[in-house]
Amino acid sequence: MKASLAALLFLAWTADGLAAQDSTTPAEGMRLLRQMATAARELNYSGTFVYKHGGQIETSRIWHLTDATGDYERLETLDGPPREIVRANGEVTCFYPGAKRAKMEKWATARRFPAVVSEQMSAIVSNYSVRKGALARVAGHDCQIAVLEPRDSLRYGHIFCAELKTGLPLRASTVNERNEIVEMFAFTQVQIGGPIAREQLQPSYDARAPGWKLDQSSLAPNAEPDLRWTVLNRPAGFRKVLELKRNIQGKSAAQIVFSDGLAAVSVFIEPAVAGARASQELTHQGAINIFIRPQAGYVVTALGEAPAATVMQFANSVMRVKPYP
Repeated sequence: MKASLAALLFLAWTADGLAAQDSTTPAEGMRLLRQMATAARELNYSGTFVYKHGGQIETSRIWHLTDATGDYERLETLDGPPREIVRANGEVTCFYPGAKRAKMEKWATARRFPAVVSEQMSAIVSNYSVRKGALARVAGHDCQIAVLEPRDSLRYGHIFCAELKTGLPLRASTVNERNEIVEMFAFTQVQIGGPIAREQLQPSYDARAPGWKLDQSSLAPNAEPDLRWTVLNRPAGFRKVLELKRNIQGKSAAQIVFSDGLAAVSVFIEPAVAGARASQELTHQGAINIFIRPQAGYVVTALGEAPAATVMQFANSVMRVKPYP
């Protein structure tokens, strides 16, 4: 019987990660995490990476530039329907050329490869134990394995491989409570450092061209926090990092984002469709669990890179604290 790709990947990760597992001090782990976070934000790099989740593999190309004016990035998918994401500092435009549709929004707290480590170092070390593993090799570059083990069952584990000289994450894996790899990113080719031409950061499409539809509703001035909702019994270790209003398919929705320093969970509350019969539903895509439930004329959706029980606890803890006018 042939071993599955996921099993082979897990065995490879485990062999790398368990080596030299007892030699890391907390300070060394913190330094490695900080180097990874800084490298993904401040270095210029370009390359091709694969994303594996739920038995699927997707390939993307990325360009990243940081200069005196800010932080810029362009990502395009190479498989399936064409998609492109262009980021200029905190503003992101997603292009869907097949539908001639584009959406602009503020970049919130979502992790993106290779920027898989946030700068919330104290939160990360409070919720995860960090240690170095063995040295490995990814996309022709030597890299250092870093293992982040959750301190409880509320979050997943993570295994990273950081380029030896710069600290740029070259590979990132998310491991569930059964030690199964539920998500993996890995560069297959990467160029670190050197100039990145501005032309490579420009979108391939014009969202204002005839026939295109540009959605800028998330940038509207009325996107202030919606303070009518709260999460009373959120899972330990997660803190609120963002609250705002969003426009979802023409309806106003409240969004509250929580983070434990590494994983993020978003909670959306939107009016239910009149006459529709709502029911609870739990689904997942890779490391992301999604739980939907009705609540007194509204629909609550919680989603994030966390175990199903954690996401469900967020959704079940939503309370309305202020009546609508």
